[in-house]
Amino acid sequence: MTKPKSNNFIDTAHIFLKAGDGGNGASSFRREKFIPYGGPDGGHGGKGGSIWLEASANITTLSEIAFHPHITAQNAWPGGGKKCDGHNGEDKTLYVPCGTVVKRDGKVMADLKENGQRLLLAKGGRGGRGNTAFKTRFNTAPKISENGEPGEKFEAFLELSVLADVGMVGFPNAGKSTLLASISAARPKVADYPFTTLSPNIGIVTHKGKSFAAADIPGLIEGAHEGKGLGDLFLKHILRTKILIHLVDPRGFGDLKPEKAVRVIEKELKEYHPLLAKKQAILALNKSDLPETEQVYETLKKKFKKKEIFLISAATGKGVSKLLDHVIKLLPAIKAEELYQAAGPTSTSYKRPGEGFVIGRNDAGAYVVSGARVEKLIAMTNFAQPDSWDRLRRIFRTIGLDKALKKAGAGDGDFVRIGAKEFEWSDSVPEEGRPGKFAYKYKKFKAEYGGIT
Repeated sequence: MTKPKSNNFIDTAHIFLKAGDGGNGASSFRREKFIPYGGPDGGHGGKGGSIWLEASANITTLSEIAFHPHITAQNAWPGGGKKCDGHNGEDKTLYVPCGTVVKRDGKVMADLKENGQRLLLAKGGRGGRGNTAFKTRFNTAPKISENGEPGEKFEAFLELSVLADVGMVGFPNAGKSTLLASISAARPKVADYPFTTLSPNIGIVTHKGKSFAAADIPGLIEGAHEGKGLGDLFLKHILRTKILIHLVDPRGFGDLKPEKAVRVIEKELKEYHPLLAKKQAILALNKSDLPETEQVYETLKKKFKKKEIFLISAATGKGVSKLLDHVIKLLPAIKAEELYQAAGPTSTSYKRPGEGFVIGRNDAGAYVVSGARVEKLIAMTNFAQPDSWDRLRRIFRTIGLDKALKKAGAGDGDFVRIGAKEFEWSDSVPEEGRPGKFAYKYKKFKAEYGGIT
């Protein structure tokens, strides 16, 4: 694993999660003098700690998580005798910036937009039940207890998309950072060479009693959507903006004239994401103090008749107030449903893998049963207890696993692997059930497992 480069602004993180395991249940019996019918008194294991994500307005980068990607929650304590339940493992909460999108296996788990919004990222395992839970009138002294359920373990990807109302775009040195510094308290780096801005900057703008957030992203160049320059790394940060202010340098950029430069930026935005081409865009011709600016302004008005064009000077403040007047007029009219939404659930709930199972074959010829339910069942079975074997076989028959294996072609002597355990298959019916508590009749057939490895 390669560590992310040191940077004040990190907007992606690859994390490795392990929620806490549940505690094992206890199998014990109450034995006290003069108490003839003590019975089972094994306590339950505690619940393993879960891992939560919480969006916080006080955080602006994923750097803390990116540099500490291995996140583990606390395991729970086992149960004990005298019906003593184990302590729960402590939950762990990770704080991320608002606008963080969480992905697992390429699918969006959640989009955390609001301050305080929480997501149960990795669920802690439930505690195993002690033998008190298995007591019935037919089985008054059960010698069964469960192991704790393993906590969830997987990799996830976090991606930050800055939440701002207004995004500033344009070629390098168009004056985006200068404008942001003049209208807000943000202090981005300003210099007279290209790519001065290496990461997005956000400032809160207050104008005539109205406030909004403005984001300045690094300058774009032709081919930015294909990875040229820095723009492709940060274009995602203007996906959520309501309005784009396209700053134009009257001298153009390189060999490009100003009107051609506008077309290039528009094309790059559209190529990156179609939604960017549909956003309300305002052209702002900067550096009005230059002698050629007036002529360029007239040319732009003829070329882009459908766009609002403002002549400003970010350095002196000329024309900036009129630009902001137009911005605060447009912002309330833009509806939330018109904005970019991460493809995935809109709530903080995430549907975990299903309860079914799938049967396949591995290279050694063994039948491999995979599925969240059966793998959890194997992990929680205490194979040191003979009665737990009986219970496992009953459950296999109840959920249809016996029948499915036989239909898949499993025969006597074949090996079946479920999770970390491997069993030898036999579809022969035992001559008689176990005496006492787990004797039961078999209607068709029964899988008899043995030789655990």
